[in-house]
Amino acid sequence: MNRIRIAAWAMLIAQAGIIFTGGIVRLTGSGLGCSDWPKCTPDSLVPTKEMGFHGIIEFGNRTLAVALALLGVAILILLWKHRKDRPDLFWLNIALTAIVPIQAVMGGITVWTKLNPWVVAGHFVPSAIAVGVAAYFVRRTYDTGVRTGEKAPSPLPALGWAILILTAVVVFFGVLTTGAGPHSGSTISTRNGLDNVWITRFHAFPVWLLVITTIAALVYARKRWTPMVAPLVVLLIVELAQGLIGYVQYFTGVPWVLVAFHMIGLSATIAASVAVLDSAYPRRVHVDADRSVPVVR
Repeated sequence: MNRIRIAAWAMLIAQAGIIFTGGIVRLTGSGLGCSDWPKCTPDSLVPTKEMGFHGIIEFGNRTLAVALALLGVAILILLWKHRKDRPDLFWLNIALTAIVPIQAVMGGITVWTKLNPWVVAGHFVPSAIAVGVAAYFVRRTYDTGVRTGEKAPSPLPALGWAILILTAVVVFFGVLTTGAGPHSGSTISTRNGLDNVWITRFHAFPVWLLVITTIAALVYARKRWTPMVAPLVVLLIVELAQGLIGYVQYFTGVPWVLVAFHMIGLSATIAASVAVLDSAYPRRVHVDADRSVPVVR
C-alpha cells in the first residue's frame, strides 16, 4: 500500500502541475507556442528552433499531460491485484486517467479556436475536478475504504458540503475573472468581455463566505469533532494566503508571478476543501497509517 500511496501523491501533484503549467503557458503568452494540435505545427510533432521559448513552454505542458497518462497506467498496474478488495482506489484511478485524453482534446480545441476565453475556461474545469478527485484518492490510501458508521455531529457535515460548494463557486468566478484579465495567453486572443472590476468583486464575495464558513466550522470542530480540525486549519491558512495574493495582485496590476502563485494556491484550496468534507465521514484507518502524514489521516 505504501507504493500506491506514493503514486497517489504523485498523481495529485501531477494534476496540480497541469493547472500550474497551463497557467504558465497563458502568463508567458505561449498559448499558441504550438500552432496546431495534435502536432506542435502542421509539419512537426515537437517545437522547432524557430518557435523559440513559447514553443518550448507550450510543448512542456503537453508533455506533462503525456506523463500524467503514463502515471495513471503505472498506478493501474499497481492496483490490478487490489481491484477486488479496493475497487474504490481502482476506479478513482481509472477516472483520473480518463480525464487526460478529455483534456487533450479540449486543449486541441483551445488551440484551434485561437484561445477563445470561453473554451479556455472549459479546458480548465476538468483539471480542477481532477485535483479534487486526486485529493480524495490520496486520502483513501490511508484507510481501508470502509466507513466506521460514524460521522461528524451536526452541523459539521453540512458545513463541510458548504465549504466544497463555495470552493466550486470561487473557482468558477476565478475562471471568469481570469478570462476578463490581461493575461490572454497570446497577443491575438480575445477576452471574454466581462467588466474586470465587477467580476473581480463577484469573485471576492464567495471567497469571504468561504473564509467565514471555514472559521465557523473550525470553532465547532475544536469542541465536537477533532478529526476535522487539522484539515480546517490547513484550509484556512491556504484561504488567507490566497486572499492576500489575490488582493495584492489586483492592486499591483496583476503581475504574472503573483498569478502563478495564485494558481498553486487554487489547487491547494480544492484539495484542502475535499479533505475537510471527507474528514466528516471517517473510515477505518489502514494498518500502516501510523507512518503516514498526520493531516490526511
